[in-house]
Amino acid sequence: MTSNLNTLGASTWTHLTNPARTQGHPACMIVLNDGKLLCTFSGRINPGSVFTDSSGVFLYDPGTSTWTDVSDPNMKYWTKDIVLDPSDATQNTWYACVFTHWGGTASNQGGLYKTTNRGTSWTKLTGITFSRVTSITFNPLNNNQAYLTTETQGLWYSSNMNTSIPTWSLVGTYPFRQPERVYFNPYNQSEIWVSSFGNGMKVSSNPN
Repeated sequence: MTSNLNTLGASTWTHLTNPARTQGHPACMIVLNDGKLLCTFSGRINPGSVFTDSSGVFLYDPGTSTWTDVSDPNMKYWTKDIVLDPSDATQNTWYACVFTHWGGTASNQGGLYKTTNRGTSWTKLTGITFSRVTSITFNPLNNNQAYLTTETQGLWYSSNMNTSIPTWSLVGTYPFRQPERVYFNPYNQSEIWVSSFGNGMKVSSNPN
């Protein structure tokens, strides 16, 4: 962390302590309106090629310099992105994207999870439909719509995100199994860009 980035090459940096359980793999960070840092720590494999319980969702309080582990048990091995619900001005509602890892403890952990109370409790929104979810992106013109990216199952879309359990449809026009993240063009919000792991960048003005 730095508080003098404006000095460019002369800026100074402080190495924050790692949250308990983690192994120095911060993946996704969001600074909340109250100044706290919401962060996911990604997976870790030990020398025996076994995942350790080093992953999850954590909240950092800069006032006390402490981390709080707000992970669901299913997030402790391979958590990916954390995304705020754009409909919640209080920033209490988050979406966590999780991969099922491999090894003896792996058992359908992967999917999309939602909390409405800053991680006190979580609900899995995807059942066993998805084994590995990377990210979710909401339509800035309609917060009830969102796109979900997966490792091998392609790009998915929901038009009822405000229901307790959204329904998902495959975006059949997207031609690759592993999209990574979806971006809405800030100058033309009816156009989306999709990055991928192995198939470049795609753009569409009519993705559904």
